[in-house]
Amino acid sequence: MFKNVYRFKGNFKSFLFVLATVLIMGFLYYTQLLVNELQRQSREFLTFRIKIFEENINRENVEDVSFFFNEVIQQADYPIIYSDQSNQPLFWRNVDIPETLKAPYPEKVVQKLKKLIEKFDRTNKPIPISYQGTVLGYYHYGESKIIQRLRWLPYIEIIVVALFILIGYSGFSSIKKSEERLIWVGMAKETAHQLGTPLSSLIGWLEYLKTAPEKVEEIVPEMERDLERLQKVTNRFSQIGSPPDLRKENLPPIIEEIVQYFQRRLPQNGLKIKLRTEINPQLPRVLLNKDLFSWVLENLVKNGIDALENSQGEILIRADFLDSGRIFVDVKDTGRGISSRDRKNIFKPGFSSKKRGWGLGLSLAKRIIEEYHGGTLQLKESSPGQGSTFRIILDIEK
Repeated sequence: MFKNVYRFKGNFKSFLFVLATVLIMGFLYYTQLLVNELQRQSREFLTFRIKIFEENINRENVEDVSFFFNEVIQQADYPIIYSDQSNQPLFWRNVDIPETLKAPYPEKVVQKLKKLIEKFDRTNKPIPISYQGTVLGYYHYGESKIIQRLRWLPYIEIIVVALFILIGYSGFSSIKKSEERLIWVGMAKETAHQLGTPLSSLIGWLEYLKTAPEKVEEIVPEMERDLERLQKVTNRFSQIGSPPDLRKENLPPIIEEIVQYFQRRLPQNGLKIKLRTEINPQLPRVLLNKDLFSWVLENLVKNGIDALENSQGEILIRADFLDSGRIFVDVKDTGRGISSRDRKNIFKPGFSSKKRGWGLGLSLAKRIIEEYHGGTLQLKESSPGQGSTFRIILDIEK
């Protein structure tokens, strides 16, 4: 099972990487299509305008084409250069050269303009200006500012997205490390808590045995029960992180054993805590790990007891059929309930509403049920001041 989980995580990461790559390439391709379409439309419109001027030139006896510079070139908002038949620049606009220069132009300026002409012609085919069948010159033009910005847009967005991903990854990594620290601390405290109770009991029985050796027959069975408890705790922790040993078990005896365990430890000083069960005797055997499943129930019952106001109230464990293929186990208390803002956090490692809690019980319980047993653990219902109900759902092995 665990190999499958890790394989799934690896495949999912690969899928996300491939998906992100496809989206980026698709966005680049679509943006390039838009740029090409804008270039095409701009080229067609420009050609149309020049042809109109060309026709006007040919209708009249025009020897001076300076008006072409004033009417066409001066109104352009993109880099352009007008040259004669031999590509000698005559007029220009929106290039990094002052437009007020007077002829003859310095050689450096001419060479720079010629290089720009070569650059423009690689992108856009120059448009010839003809007069009565004779080419007067060529109209060389580059990309407009809008097209230039569009070309940079996808790269800018990729950089921004990459920064967000980097920041998000760093944030999630930090959260993950924090959760791991909480889990380690919680596991250490949970281990100490689980081992501490039977150990303290054994120490007490040992001291009692020293002072009353004649009570050995009464004390030894109690010490054996505590040793069994230690063995169970050891088995539980040894199975965390490794494939669990699942067997077909009867639920009613497991539930009754947990009820008896807590009834021996309920307050006996007059405060009333009622612990009862409603179990369908027709429940079939279920594939589960007894030690881990009983650990989950113990956590849910203990949380229910802690939630009772003034140590008074009722804990109900109910088990029955959910449908033809599943059964459920409800642990219901009449305690203070869970606030709406805390419901989404109760299964997160490190979250606890108790002052001395370390927020591992429900997180661990959910993992045991869902990852080890293939079931579901959920908060079925909760109302402030009226209690909560946690539901375990398990598939019936057929």
